[in-house]
Amino acid sequence: MKTMMPVLFALVAAVFSAPAAATPSGEQGLLPYEQFTLPNGLRVVVHEDHSAPKVAVAVWYHVGSMNEPAGQTGFAHLFEHLMFNGSENHDDEYMPPLQEIGASAVNGATTLDQTYYYAVVPTGGLERVLWLESDRMGYLLGAVTQEKLDEQRGVVQNEKRTRDNQPYSMMPELRAAAIFPSDHPYHHPIIGSMEDLDAASLEDVHAWFHRYYGASNAVVALAGDVTVEQARELMTRYFASVPPGPPIGRMTEWTPLLERVRTAIVADNVPQTAISWSWPVPGNDAEDRQALRMASSILGRGRLSRLNQALVIDRQLANSVSANYEGAAVSGLFNIEIRLQPGVDRAEAEAALQAVLDQFLAEGPTAEELERVKITTYGDTVRMLESLYLRAMMLAGGTIGQGNPGQFELDQAAFDAVQADEVRAAVNQWLGRPNYRLTVMPQTQYAAGPDGADRSRLPPMGPESELVLPPVREGLLSNGIRVIHVQRDGTPTVDMVMAFGGGGAADLGMKPGLQGFTVGLMDDGTGTMTGQEFAQAQEMLGARMYAWSDSDTTRFSVSALTRSLDETLDLWSQYIRDPAFRENDLERERAMAVSGVQQALSDPTSIAGRVFNYLIFGADHAYGAPLAGRADVIRSYSREDLTAFHQRFIRPDNAVIFAAGDAAFDDLMATLEASFGDWTAPAALRGETTVAAVSDQTAPRVVLVDRPGSVQSVIRVGHVAPNGLDPRNFDLAVLNGVLGGGFTSRLNMNLREEKGWTYGAGSNVSDALGPQVFSVSTSVQTDRTADALSEIARELNEIGGVRPPSAEELELYRRGQVLTLSDRFETNNAMVGYLSYVARFQHPYDWITTLPDRYAALTPEIVGEAAAMLRPDAMTWVVVGDLTRIEADVRALGLGEVEVWGAEGNRLR
Repeated sequence: MKTMMPVLFALVAAVFSAPAAATPSGEQGLLPYEQFTLPNGLRVVVHEDHSAPKVAVAVWYHVGSMNEPAGQTGFAHLFEHLMFNGSENHDDEYMPPLQEIGASAVNGATTLDQTYYYAVVPTGGLERVLWLESDRMGYLLGAVTQEKLDEQRGVVQNEKRTRDNQPYSMMPELRAAAIFPSDHPYHHPIIGSMEDLDAASLEDVHAWFHRYYGASNAVVALAGDVTVEQARELMTRYFASVPPGPPIGRMTEWTPLLERVRTAIVADNVPQTAISWSWPVPGNDAEDRQALRMASSILGRGRLSRLNQALVIDRQLANSVSANYEGAAVSGLFNIEIRLQPGVDRAEAEAALQAVLDQFLAEGPTAEELERVKITTYGDTVRMLESLYLRAMMLAGGTIGQGNPGQFELDQAAFDAVQADEVRAAVNQWLGRPNYRLTVMPQTQYAAGPDGADRSRLPPMGPESELVLPPVREGLLSNGIRVIHVQRDGTPTVDMVMAFGGGGAADLGMKPGLQGFTVGLMDDGTGTMTGQEFAQAQEMLGARMYAWSDSDTTRFSVSALTRSLDETLDLWSQYIRDPAFRENDLERERAMAVSGVQQALSDPTSIAGRVFNYLIFGADHAYGAPLAGRADVIRSYSREDLTAFHQRFIRPDNAVIFAAGDAAFDDLMATLEASFGDWTAPAALRGETTVAAVSDQTAPRVVLVDRPGSVQSVIRVGHVAPNGLDPRNFDLAVLNGVLGGGFTSRLNMNLREEKGWTYGAGSNVSDALGPQVFSVSTSVQTDRTADALSEIARELNEIGGVRPPSAEELELYRRGQVLTLSDRFETNNAMVGYLSYVARFQHPYDWITTLPDRYAALTPEIVGEAAAMLRPDAMTWVVVGDLTRIEADVRALGLGEVEVWGAEGNRLR
């Protein structure tokens, strides 16, 4: 469960107003729906889409941290956690019954103004999730005990510690406290204070539930494979008996104005200076809202934004900039944040920021800027509509906010209608006022009806749906590039990936980090376009292009609108084939890459990962060096290095294209041929990567990395695992699922749910063609570091010994896997990801359809044999934390020889 500002997406409204005369349906537009209200006031919205056998369920309550009285900060979020610990008729964890039916994306979140819960379930599981949701809406309190309250209090406090342990985490809290008066509902952070969380009582829980969790204060949205008639029957059966709850008065608007500029400078464990300028602005019900959204995009969204151009590209004062409008029900904030390059004078950066603002206030936006942002936002909208989960969230959020499930479409229309003079007027009205400047520097009424539901038992899961793989077609371009394609007609978009052999492992024999740096610099323009022109061309086409990689593969992705597919593929071809690698771009990106490495060395999670990886593979292995490189090596990169990598690896005889979306195969092949068919391989020899085997570790190794003052210890434990093509990986993955592969896994239930020492714990087997890595990961409160290590050791030993995987655990894992397989096809991007995965690991295209039978054949004995691949007595243990508080206790455990290392991977003692 997570907390967030109430603007969940730019398109989902977060302000409540009493609904006008009800519109029964939204039959037009992008997202048709029907809505109805139960006699107890519960509002229900239904969107039908029978293209896949699943339904997204979103349950929103109109209560958030703004409703917390003094002394109860964080209570809305704490209560959200309690909602996952059972109800009167299901006094057990909320997750397992949903895992049994293959639910996915199950979670909840708390905002300033709302609390919401959601899940995506197979069609046959809809009745069960509605039973569970209605039971905790109407029948919760009998299951809430002091023990559960104490447990979730601990989990929330560890969540707070996790956040507080991250660089720059203090900024939102300081900003809100400085801008909003102490009696303003947005003055305090959503997660609350440790003291108020400690003071929360069962009486508080009862009072909160009775006041805010009535049916008339909630909305349920269903999106997917369900009819309105089915929804009405099920909602009446399960929710009609829920009490409506009392009427709730609400504050509607309070935008504080600062009389003068307020400044604050604080020190924190951060790698570089961050500057934040914030203005109080009206909230989601304001006329200026869309103009302020537009202004934030023009100023600070993406490469073409004014701040990025001025501070990052032209003057290289900052390595990142952002501007955003945070709208909420009562008020809002307009924030600009920049992260300075090392050594840059803060006054110079602030002067440059002010100059950009002054020009924008004086002149307003250009017509091209307005058009570009509108096209980009349209692309965002249609891509979001691919997801059933996001559709349900939009409908519920609009109903809670403005009383209109289709509010997001009204918002989009209003955004598209914004004119330049409106933007200029809005920014002068609000950004011309005094602001708060924060610098963070590195330190030195209804009646309930009868209950028609059988609450003596959980509804059984309906029949499992047959998994149907869309047809896959394959072809070759004239130059030999292989194309693998699936046609999908859901939205007018096409997603593609061009994959090249040689990912991070290609650095071996070259320079560490060169592969990642090279493909990153390719964003900075082509032989005929500057980086700004390339970014502008993408946005004017409504396209997205980016590069990413893993250890074995470099990938270039594109998401295109069907209406501009030909032009987009021409641009994609230039991007991949003809990078400019200009010296000025190289120097700017070099400085940013060095800064990024330095920032990673201040992040305990990054430190743990770098050191752990180094210990597993060593410096001379293709998988051993950090993908981001080292600062000293980055400083040596030359244009020749980048060009050599591109010629050796980014070439047609090393490429495969994976495509999915709204394009027929023959049409797409013709378009790809026009864009790529004349691409020939260069004279340079094609690059090859050699990934050596890694010997099994024979003895344990314990490495501590000091991070003075750290409130948590980051833990990584593991060893090398079989290579990616080893047939034993299937059984190992199942074993890992029981041990640490999900919320209800042994490690998470132990360290989080039973002990309350961490916000989460889990294990993983990495994906790689060469030797993989089995690892356990968690972050625990400092005073429980040794205890957590002891528990991890116990779990590792027991799963291969006295407590092997049980039939019940395997069945829970099997259902969770089988019933979520269709998630891999929900979006174009997901389909492309599946196609590239099976190609990489040499599976047939229909591999996924064989998995249900493979899972069904599993037995505890088979999976128990996989435990032999785990070697608890030969693990590498890495702990990053405050050694003055943890070292003695860790040594006393006797896990193995203890070494102390530095963050950069050097042994100190």
